[in-house]
Amino acid sequence: RLNDAQRYSRLKAAAQMSRGRLSPAAVEALYGKKPRMSASKVDRFSKCRFSYFMQYGLNARPYKPAAFTPPEIGTFIHYVMENTIRRVRELGGFKRVDDAALEELCQGVIDKYIHEELFDFGEKSPRFEYLFKRICADAKQIVAATAAELRCSDFEPLELELNFAKARDIPPIELGGEDGTITLTGVADRVDGWVHDGKLYLRVVDYKTGKTEFSLNDVYNGMGLQMLLYLFTLEENGAEHYGASEIVPAGVMYTPARNVLVSMDGEPSEEDVRQAREKELRRSGLVLDDDTLMEAWAAGKDKRYIPAKFSSNGSVKPDSVASLERMGRISRHIKDCLGEMARQIHGGSIEADPFYSSQKELECPKCDFYNACYFSDGENGEHYRILPKLNDKQVWEMLEEVKDNG
Repeated sequence: RLNDAQRYSRLKAAAQMSRGRLSPAAVEALYGKKPRMSASKVDRFSKCRFSYFMQYGLNARPYKPAAFTPPEIGTFIHYVMENTIRRVRELGGFKRVDDAALEELCQGVIDKYIHEELFDFGEKSPRFEYLFKRICADAKQIVAATAAELRCSDFEPLELELNFAKARDIPPIELGGEDGTITLTGVADRVDGWVHDGKLYLRVVDYKTGKTEFSLNDVYNGMGLQMLLYLFTLEENGAEHYGASEIVPAGVMYTPARNVLVSMDGEPSEEDVRQAREKELRRSGLVLDDDTLMEAWAAGKDKRYIPAKFSSNGSVKPDSVASLERMGRISRHIKDCLGEMARQIHGGSIEADPFYSSQKELECPKCDFYNACYFSDGENGEHYRILPKLNDKQVWEMLEEVKDNG
């Protein structure tokens, strides 16, 4: 055990260390000639380069007790969604499968998972079995909500778990330049399509078991790029894959894949509870500004499945949707962000540069590598990156300013 003097000496020495910069040989040894970047890797690098280096360069891992963790719950929910939707497609789609048949299909998928992945609970405790069956009930509700969404839409699922690294007729997503490139990998949970006037409109759907919401502010700051990147990649390179003459980017959508409990005063009616739950489970994302498209996205007066913001009179708020011109601007911005990221990675950057937009969103205390970092704002040239909170209107104005200055 270290005494107080030794501990102080080591902490002082660590604080005075320069993080330096990886050599080109070290970069290639750790990441390869063309680093493969998933959505989580892109977000991690955007949040802090040193944290990225620790997790994906050194493969450092914090200690975690064995349990059925949230990532495993997410994997299970994705499994149920993918395989249930696949079976429904084989039967002609959600409009041809009633609720009773849907529940039976969903239960069959769950039973298969329990048998093949959990070995019929043979080595699990009664408590695990009880908790897992509660998750199964949540999964059924999530499938039912997806069915309700697709029954009122002209969009149909075209892809389930589209892996961009394995799609043979879609070129690899490579970004960068003379200073080095990165290869983007990832899986789109669902890609839906709608054919109109000879054009294929595509939307990318991502299931979220947590409370993550789409944020233009995050995209502007280099985070949460994956869905839009998938969409624009399919727009540019997906014509052969889908046999389409022209692809139009219809939008992206985060779909909650979780159940919620709502707290309400008094004795609310079933309808009040339903509306409160739907508010908690609202979709978020970005939609092409086109009235005909929105009607195809969700027919009728009920527009709760469209991830746009509406005024009290039912009109869409202009800054919550995007024209084709705006889609083009944000596509260029994403490529610029990832191009700069490629340059920094190949340049060996491992600075501790966590972002700071509010005390609530401060990354350092949540970081797995906080105790290995010794980051101290204002010392040794290290500072938080201050990321102001921008609303949608401000983001579009900033992107327009970049265009004008460019």
